[in-house]
Amino acid sequence: MIKKLQKIGNSHGILLEKALLKLLKVKEDDKVEIIPQNEGLLIRKAGAKSAYEEVSKKHRPSLDKLGD
Repeated sequence: MIKKLQKIGNSHGILLEKALLKLLKVKEDDKVEIIPQNEGLLIRKAGAKSAYEEVSKKHRPSLDKLGD
């Protein structure tokens, strides 16, 4: 599938059709995880594990202090 990069406000994005969203099992307002790969990007629905890893990485110092 080839998509065109489009200007959206001050950014750029790729619009995903309803059929592709259904394939990814995502709906409007769901979070997706975008992972750089060797030759492109992997897009998948963000699960609880990936959300935990993101929060953990971002707030590691605060979480460590709570453990003391």
